[in-house]
Amino acid sequence: MDTPDLATRTGPELRAVFGLLVTADSAQIRTRLTKSLAELAARLPDDLSFAVSTALALPEDKRTQFYGERVDLVASHLQRDGRTATRHIDNGLRVLAELAIADATGATPDVRLPVTPWQTTELRTWVVLEREAPEIYEMRRVITTEKELHALRLEVSVPVPSDWKASSAVNDPEIVVLSGGTLRTRLNYSSTRVVFDLELAEPLTELREHEFFVRYRFSGVREMGPFYTCTPSFPCRSFDLHIRFDEKQPASSIWKIDGLRMSEVEDDAAPREPIGADGAGEVNVQFQGLTPNLSYGVVWQH
Repeated sequence: MDTPDLATRTGPELRAVFGLLVTADSAQIRTRLTKSLAELAARLPDDLSFAVSTALALPEDKRTQFYGERVDLVASHLQRDGRTATRHIDNGLRVLAELAIADATGATPDVRLPVTPWQTTELRTWVVLEREAPEIYEMRRVITTEKELHALRLEVSVPVPSDWKASSAVNDPEIVVLSGGTLRTRLNYSSTRVVFDLELAEPLTELREHEFFVRYRFSGVREMGPFYTCTPSFPCRSFDLHIRFDEKQPASSIWKIDGLRMSEVEDDAAPREPIGADGAGEVNVQFQGLTPNLSYGVVWQH
């Protein structure tokens, strides 16, 4: 905002949304934008309002020279690290932009996330295949649209045991919550789906983020298939997948799959991108903006 060439940096879209004349100079634009942005920020939930106002240096006492210093102020206020503070700022800026566009067009602002109880902002997964029993480590960060959320209903798709019966009590895979909550109410929802509730240590309030870390371990009752995918029920913004193959049983072929139906994951005719493991026998793939009920990940062949 303090840049001397603000007028030349202000594009036609921004001028249209905030009613800025083409002839307005930098001083006039700065005054108008500061006032308008402060009014919009005041309409956000308290933590988002603080994050956005500080990031944009709207209050005079937050006008530090460097953006990184303002991120540090947000992190201190939230009692979180800088990475979390940056995500919080990004969330707030998105909502603020929706409000500004809605005001300019007369539309109803979509200040909430899509109508789901929660969605994933970041999912990081490590699949370790070189041990006697395959292990999966999943670190997930979520954000809620609920006023108060006490638990998350999670699910994992699993192979069918060879001797499966509807009444069978199969505890494979083993599920261990390493941090971020307590495992509750595990059940075999079907032959291929296990669901469980993650009870949070304290209620998660609207537009706040929460991170948890879970380990899944296959003991042998169910044999893990030659693929790993994320098939989100709710929107997922980012998925970072690492797979480490067993050097004694390296994969002869590996493919990245990006947005397939679950029934097509192992279909050789479905679109897939050949990829290779590195010298350590690992692959790493990333996805952004995952669509619910489509699958993203890696499939391989020995």
